[in-house]
Amino acid sequence: MQWWTLAQRNVLRNARRSLLLAGTIAVGTVALLLFVAYIAASLNGLKESTIRGGLGHAQLSAPAQSDGYAEQQLQFGLTPHDLTRIDTILTQNAHVRRIVPRLAFSGLVSNGSRTVNFAGTGVNPERESQAFGAFQTLSAGSALNGTTSGHYQAIIGVEMARRLAVQPGQSLTLMTTTVNGSINAIDLEVVGLVATGIPETDLYLLQIPLTTAQELLRTDKISTVSVLFDDTDHAPAISIQLQQALGAEIRLYTWQELAPLYSQVLALFRTQFVVFGLIICIIVFLGVATMTLTTIYERAREIGTLRSMGISHVAIRRLFVYEAMLQGGFGALVGGAVAWLATLVINAAHIELAAPPGRNVGVVLNMMWVPQYSAAIVCALPLVAMLAAWLISRRISRMPIMQTLNLQ
Repeated sequence: MQWWTLAQRNVLRNARRSLLLAGTIAVGTVALLLFVAYIAASLNGLKESTIRGGLGHAQLSAPAQSDGYAEQQLQFGLTPHDLTRIDTILTQNAHVRRIVPRLAFSGLVSNGSRTVNFAGTGVNPERESQAFGAFQTLSAGSALNGTTSGHYQAIIGVEMARRLAVQPGQSLTLMTTTVNGSINAIDLEVVGLVATGIPETDLYLLQIPLTTAQELLRTDKISTVSVLFDDTDHAPAISIQLQQALGAEIRLYTWQELAPLYSQVLALFRTQFVVFGLIICIIVFLGVATMTLTTIYERAREIGTLRSMGISHVAIRRLFVYEAMLQGGFGALVGGAVAWLATLVINAAHIELAAPPGRNVGVVLNMMWVPQYSAAIVCALPLVAMLAAWLISRRISRMPIMQTLNLQ
């Protein structure tokens, strides 16, 4: 305890130098914590927008659906018997919140004078709204109606509406091939315009009721079943349980398999954090090393006196490490508090950033405080300071005692 007491007195005696060193560590802590909070918020936003934007935690389909060798639409679709079996198994699992059947198809859509391609989806309006409605932004009009009156309704992307010069209340004609390879067409009323923020998606997006899509394609099959769980963190374990219950007849694809972009972005952010973290640690290490070396020469007579009293240079080096620990711990705690307050202020300010590549809508700057990562950073930087003090204080062992006592 006497060495801790002596270290505290030395830190207080050299208050200006101690504050400067603690300030360096505090700035590094703030920078790392804010960077981690930004990365965590970005990854969480990407994950939730991917899952809640229509993909779900998992999707079920026939095993051959993903092979890409279908010669006609819904060649490997799920039959009513498959859907009944899927509903029975999923409803028995307490972790399954939403079951959303879908029918994917494509073709041409026309307003009479203009024709464009579309990538359509037949949906159950009620289930779709319950599962993904919060993430579907309508720029005009209303959502699909699940009643009989909404049987011949459609919602389209804003870019498609601009290309075709249509507004809610006007009609469009859809033309596509049926499951038998023949051509079929249907007239629909546009009731709403969807803005996803991605121009390419908005150009081809079209949704109609599931029964209408089946009528158009002359089938009773569906393409996939999207599933939402009650907890994203446990989604892998739940997916394994469901796949075992479904057997080989039905293939379950996790959202990570369906959205490889997330894994790529995660790897990119990890690399950025490692590089940025190393830079901050090097800055802290050099700052502590420089101040420790300066302190050693300024306190040479004090060090010489201690060594002449029989105190080993290892004990004196330990004293410098204790001082660095106190300064680094104080700086890291202050930096952690400042970073936490900064996250609250930034989130409350609702700062809008420029639209990222591939989007036409800006994003709000958000910070996500992750306690375990924040605690690790607050603990790591004082350790860097202690390491720098221990390595640089080796100079003490090479200082002759009589020479240090004679320094003015």
